[in-house]
Amino acid sequence: MSGVTFRDVPTAAEGAVAPVDPGLVAGPPAVEAPPKPTPADLLPPSPSPRTAFRRRYGVVYDTQGPRLRLGVLWAASVTVSLAAAPLRPYGLATLYAVVAGVAAMQVVDAWHEVRVGADRWVAALGASSLPVLATLGVRPLGIGLLATVVLAVAASSAQGAERDMPLFAAAGHTVFAAGACGGAAASLVLLADYEIGAVIILLVYLMVYDASDYVVGSGATNGVEGPLAGALFIAAVTAVFAVTEVPPFRGVDIWTFAALAAVACPAGQLLASAMLPRAGACAPALRRLDSALIVAPAWAGLIGLYLQRAGA
Repeated sequence: MSGVTFRDVPTAAEGAVAPVDPGLVAGPPAVEAPPKPTPADLLPPSPSPRTAFRRRYGVVYDTQGPRLRLGVLWAASVTVSLAAAPLRPYGLATLYAVVAGVAAMQVVDAWHEVRVGADRWVAALGASSLPVLATLGVRPLGIGLLATVVLAVAASSAQGAERDMPLFAAAGHTVFAAGACGGAAASLVLLADYEIGAVIILLVYLMVYDASDYVVGSGATNGVEGPLAGALFIAAVTAVFAVTEVPPFRGVDIWTFAALAAVACPAGQLLASAMLPRAGACAPALRRLDSALIVAPAWAGLIGLYLQRAGA
């Protein structure tokens, strides 16, 4: 055919084959296998003792919601409960009975996430009854505590196979929740019956400590700054009380009770955390009462001795 030209196919000897990339022939470079982890590497890092202690017994500050308004409302409620002299012990008892009952119920509910045994209704009834019975005196208060023990044992026995705890352990848990929360509330009522000035000073200490601890502690990186700020503000308020000689204290005697409050308030917070399965468990009513768990019974007992010594 005319106009068509055929070319010979080049042979290998003539170098027609294109060179081959050595990398394509050898394949991708070998990747070294990561070292095999040891059993120690598989375990999570152990927290420091300070971190572990704070995670179990520290105070977890809830900064969500109208916390400032709730604090002002609580202070106003306590003030109103002490305003009218004829209703003074009953108003204070009613207010703290509600808080103590809810706090005891929250303690039991928090532990039900771990194990079942304590009775929430017996705990709430016992805790709310103690401050009301305290308006009648110490003897009815003791009878109410014994009745709480009996009801707790009966309620735990009625649960049968539903509980995860031994009978008396479950009953003891119920009594502890009711006694700790209700006992602190009842101590404030007894203190108001002993000396109204003493309960007013203690309530001021509690409010000053809670406010200072929350404002400073919620933004701190450690668990010391909040309680330290609360203790410093207690000292500042005590200086005013000492100068004005607010009864029943005489001169520098108030500093002894102020030092007790500065130590017992954070101790009460630690006790509240120990009452829960973890420090961050949801128990807002208990956190409202936690700083009074130790200082209120201590003041109720020591103020009576102080008044006897001052009157001698």
